[in-house]
Amino acid sequence: MSSSSRWIPALALGLCAGVLGTGQALAATGTPVPSRTPVPFGTPVQSGTPVQSGTPVPSVPAAPTARPTPAQPSHPPVFPTSSSGGPSLSEEEKYWTAHRMDNAVPIDSPPGRTPAASAPLIGTRGTPPAGTPRPEHFGGHPMVGTFFYDGRPLGGKSTYCTGSVVHTAVHDIVLTAGHCGQGLQRATHRIFVPQYRDGLSAANQPRGVFPVSQMYIDPRYVANTKKPTSDLDLAFAQVGPNSRGKVEDVTGALTFTPTTKYTHKVTVIGYPSSEGVNAKHQAIRCPVTTSRLPGYRQVRMACTGFYGGVSGGPWIEDYDRTTGTGKVVGNTGGYNGGGNDANDDWVTYAPIYGKDAKALFNDAAAHRTVGARPPYQPSTDRPVLPGSTGTWQHTRLLASGDFRHTGHSDMIVVWTDAEVTLHLGNGQVCFDSGRHLWPPTAPGRTREPSRPATSPDPTSST
Repeated sequence: MSSSSRWIPALALGLCAGVLGTGQALAATGTPVPSRTPVPFGTPVQSGTPVQSGTPVPSVPAAPTARPTPAQPSHPPVFPTSSSGGPSLSEEEKYWTAHRMDNAVPIDSPPGRTPAASAPLIGTRGTPPAGTPRPEHFGGHPMVGTFFYDGRPLGGKSTYCTGSVVHTAVHDIVLTAGHCGQGLQRATHRIFVPQYRDGLSAANQPRGVFPVSQMYIDPRYVANTKKPTSDLDLAFAQVGPNSRGKVEDVTGALTFTPTTKYTHKVTVIGYPSSEGVNAKHQAIRCPVTTSRLPGYRQVRMACTGFYGGVSGGPWIEDYDRTTGTGKVVGNTGGYNGGGNDANDDWVTYAPIYGKDAKALFNDAAAHRTVGARPPYQPSTDRPVLPGSTGTWQHTRLLASGDFRHTGHSDMIVVWTDAEVTLHLGNGQVCFDSGRHLWPPTAPGRTREPSRPATSPDPTSST
């Protein structure tokens, strides 16, 4: 700051770097602008055709919030064959050896990895802010597990994601991310493994495995997009029974819970792949408080260790650490497949569940074909700027980003008279009146006072 003649160009370069990294550029209207192409959080694949399924049934009731895990199935064991024309349970148990599952590549991984790098870090690992929580490795819960499938989008290698059983009257529905669902949809060999145990084959997993028979995905979703349709990054898998019974009878379930709020106290669970921090491929969990991802119907959280493999993992409110039960209000996914542009392991996103997600859930719970949807209506929220329109006509450069590492977007403005101000965000698309960064004593013009406000979104539709 000792050289005022060089400071403004340097600031402009710094702002651009911030926007191309973890921040999001804003025009004067506050609309996010795509930044550089990062190492993708997942490999884009085209949305598949919804699968024709069974006869519609009425909407299902919500499950109690603390549904115990049954020790025994509620009906005699069954020995199923495939209902979808795919491999049978016995064929899947033979196909999914311990070695094949242990060497699966997470859907979040970029293509072109060799088998020896089957558990990579996603992107370049940045340095998290001081105080960022760290996850706990633990033995997992029966209703949370992993999907394995032969991953043609990644050159034929087997791939995996995280999933969680959700309560329905049909007792056979598992929640995951939309970009995981698209990979499952086009696969031949595809199973859900509750409470996955590394080193065991499919036939020897403690609760067995469940072959995937149908997928339910919103046809408007495009994998790993940064556009508003990233709000639709969820999917449901219908799975066949194994010798123990239907999946929900074997594992218990979470309660699928639509919400319009963006602040939640949740525990996020997933199965990260990184050998460096999770050599045994155990589940991790992290209790956090969420905040809104501005401009999207999504929430975000900060916790280290969320590498590839966690996509689709549940964000659980009212979580019971002993039983694993609770209300699932989101799943890892959304913008860029669930992470920021720099793919930092400690920044994770999730769509929240509104009317679009509820409609998809109802289709899955009814074993009903996912029909055509109207064009997606994105969030109408825009950042609320302090002062009048006339004031903002004097801006030269405007950029936003999480400059303070608080989980909220702030805004820096370079004015036409070379003044620079910082406006702090409150996480609810509202900024304060600002403070001067340069020069230390601001020149003559006085900014108008802020009138903090939020812009409600009456059309919430995810």
